[in-house]
Amino acid sequence: MFQKFVKLRKNIEKLIEEIDICISRKLVYEASEKLELIKCHLIDLAPLTVNEVQVTASKRLSTDCMRLEKRIGTILSKRESGKKQDGNIAFKCNWNDRHYKAPCSNDTYRYNLSEGRFWCRHPLSKCRTFPNEVTLKDHPCYESIALKEMYFGAGWDLSDDGIKYRHIMHARAGRLALLTTRIPGAMEEERIIVGLFFIDRVIDDPGTETKIFGDKEKALEIDYEHTKILFWDYYRNPDAKDEIRWGMGLYRYVANTSILNLLKDVKNRCILSDRDSVMIGDAVRLYEKMCQTAR
Repeated sequence: MFQKFVKLRKNIEKLIEEIDICISRKLVYEASEKLELIKCHLIDLAPLTVNEVQVTASKRLSTDCMRLEKRIGTILSKRESGKKQDGNIAFKCNWNDRHYKAPCSNDTYRYNLSEGRFWCRHPLSKCRTFPNEVTLKDHPCYESIALKEMYFGAGWDLSDDGIKYRHIMHARAGRLALLTTRIPGAMEEERIIVGLFFIDRVIDDPGTETKIFGDKEKALEIDYEHTKILFWDYYRNPDAKDEIRWGMGLYRYVANTSILNLLKDVKNRCILSDRDSVMIGDAVRLYEKMCQTAR
């Protein structure tokens, strides 16, 4: 156990050094990917920590992780500043083979573990004990309920100091939220949009993470098996437009012009019910008006 602790600690320290170099070179997306790996390593380190020296080392590594996350977050926030005012948001979802209406299957759970999904592998995650029926009050993860309740959240970070809740400062009611994911085996450029909804409420109580509630009457589940709407056709990373990387964080702000182009493609390419066709048509006209007003 001691040798495993030492090996994992050295791996984390090496990643921390690499992240500092990436940040100094403004390679923020590479840095954020390495940071996600550190978070997974810290989870694996916890059960190996058995004495005071190891506890001290683990706390130091957690502190370094939070320091780096703050630096990366500051850079990303500045890069996203031009899109914040529009109030649209896109979420990065783990893969869920139950159409985001129930906890994923055991096969998908194992896949998400192999991909290093932070919450899936955390000891506090109890998703394998949940039945298929989940509710807003009782669910293991956002993905298990996203398209059932048209709901998602900002997430949180777990450290030795407890839970640190994340907040979404610029999402707005009446704007659009997108749910994106990657099908197993897909590359990042193949990230698809599986659903969208108009934001009904943004709840940002100080004692918990920001929660986004959608309007179920103004929501659409996209049949990605029939039509794949690719997220990166409508979004580019600020200051790094040729880089197709998501990196750190659960969400990105999306400009009104990008949302308008997306809605037009959904209307033209997706098989829609009469109700959905009317809803998307209304949304197109709304965003056309907003884009014209902004000129």
